[in-house]
Amino acid sequence: MKKILVAGATGYLGRYLVKSFKEKGYYVRVLVRDEQKLSKQGSFLEPKVNEYVDEVFIGDVTKPESIKGVCHGMDMVCSSIGLTRQKGKQSFHEVDYLGNLHLLLEAKSAKVEKFMYIHVFGAEKVNNPLIQKKSSFVNRLKESTINYVIIKPTGYFSDISEILKMAQRGRVFLIGDGKKKIKSYSRC
Repeated sequence: MKKILVAGATGYLGRYLVKSFKEKGYYVRVLVRDEQKLSKQGSFLEPKVNEYVDEVFIGDVTKPESIKGVCHGMDMVCSSIGLTRQKGKQSFHEVDYLGNLHLLLEAKSAKVEKFMYIHVFGAEKVNNPLIQKKSSFVNRLKESTINYVIIKPTGYFSDISEILKMAQRGRVFLIGDGKKKIKSYSRC
């Protein structure tokens, strides 16, 4: 049985990654800062992660000493670590770049076979601080000696569940003139 570490397991995408890997027969270790978030329901229809986890490692990628050994015994690492918006004291540089770099160094140290990273489709056309830090990490990943996979989804649809929550409360704020339509396709 292949063993995978999923970092960012309590985030919107991470929850689906954990569930998908487990259903495909992987042994799943998760890296989380707060173990209690594993048993909480995320946004609309998000899976509770704890039902699919074999092992929990508590650590914070912005504090490299707290993740020592996180990759030991793993065949692969999948990172969906990243901020969706800068809040509090954490910055895109600390989380999206340095945090993922700390995880990559741990993976290399543990001789992990493959590092999978969730990036952004069309990142080369976008100029904002978040995408710049994600792209900087991708460059470091490509320069490393580890086998890697970079996944570039066309969008994250977690914000659509926020619109649903607003509608359930009776008030939705939309941007634009209301003439544009969007389609959201989700397959997990």
